[in-house]
Amino acid sequence: MIIDAHTHIYPDAVAKRAISTILKNARGLVDAHTDGTYDNLLASMDYAGVDFSVVLPVATNPGQGRGILEWVKQLQARSSRMIFFSSVHPYDPGYKDLIKETKESGIQGFKFHPDYQGFPGDSREAYRIYEEALNNDLILYFHAGPDLSLPDSDFATIERFSNILRDFQGSKIVLAHGGGDGEWEKILELYGARKCYYDLSFVLEKMMLDKHARQFFKQNEDYFFFGTDSPWREQKKYVDLIKNSDSLSQEQKEKLFYKNILKLIKIPG
Repeated sequence: MIIDAHTHIYPDAVAKRAISTILKNARGLVDAHTDGTYDNLLASMDYAGVDFSVVLPVATNPGQGRGILEWVKQLQARSSRMIFFSSVHPYDPGYKDLIKETKESGIQGFKFHPDYQGFPGDSREAYRIYEEALNNDLILYFHAGPDLSLPDSDFATIERFSNILRDFQGSKIVLAHGGGDGEWEKILELYGARKCYYDLSFVLEKMMLDKHARQFFKQNEDYFFFGTDSPWREQKKYVDLIKNSDSLSQEQKEKLFYKNILKLIKIPG
């Protein structure tokens, strides 16, 4: 079994515009490997041999959470191969009702991207959202570290996530991009023994070549899982990098592909 823990799609009507905007903001530093639609992600999964994908939408303003929840609920009924998270904005005045409805809808967690959403990850406003979500037994899935399309933002720094991991010890937290793209020497120092989950999205190639990243993985191999960040990384390429790796044992590959993430999420059906 292969589960891609980190993918993105958009409503068909806005997918082309969303992809174009992100590519423009990234100034040529990333490419898109799907067109951002549901159908194209499903085709990518078939080509790559991915059994399930976790879809992570982001509410970029306080008014978007409700619409995202309704969209996700519709798509949930469409395919058993996609596991949908939802999103809530820290400045949404109706966040408590939204979180409750998300839980009642069978959705397993929220994706947060402090840079895109415009809030410091360790702010008081954010903490009240995290607490409410965790009280409803929902997973907090974070973009962590720098983002190529928002290079000037400091809302998702690993220093902020060090605070979050300290203040929410033992909570169901995932930090994307191996905890912070390119920051593994500092991560080893700051995160220490604070346990959460990490995905490999967007940074797999870098982590394979970085000695600090390899050390970090070795210390936390039971907490890492496979993710691509599709459409910004190609699913088949990432699957093949894991499958063909000489430095990973078969057991480590299975942990990455499905064993670790199944300790956190449930497969539909």
